[in-house]
Amino acid sequence: MPLNKPIEKRYFSITEVAKELGLNASQLRYWEKEFAVLKPRTNARGKRFYTESDREIIQQISWLVKDQGYTIDGARKAMKKRKDVALAMSEEAGHAESKAVDAAALLERLQAVREKLMEWDQQLG
Repeated sequence: MPLNKPIEKRYFSITEVAKELGLNASQLRYWEKEFAVLKPRTNARGKRFYTESDREIIQQISWLVKDQGYTIDGARKAMKKRKDVALAMSEEAGHAESKAVDAAALLERLQAVREKLMEWDQQLG
């Protein structure tokens, strides 16, 4: 095993997950009660440990509730079809990436037009 390989964390605290996803810890605890699919591990003292799959579930719930405007009940029903939610999230992310690429191309075209207009302005006078 190479010595310079970074160590990947398997478990994340509620604080780390909440901070990374822009949520409150209390929101995560509430969602645990509302969504049966969200079951982080706990130790004997009750401290929660989230896995990568738990984080993906939380991202999907957050996307449904915050971005798509679902109610908790509606999001719960949608989460029963998690594959559909994951597909919709990835499609939306793809659209966002293509919009960013389109914006960069548009900016290049506008700069080229500006340069051409400045050339004509100098020629005219």
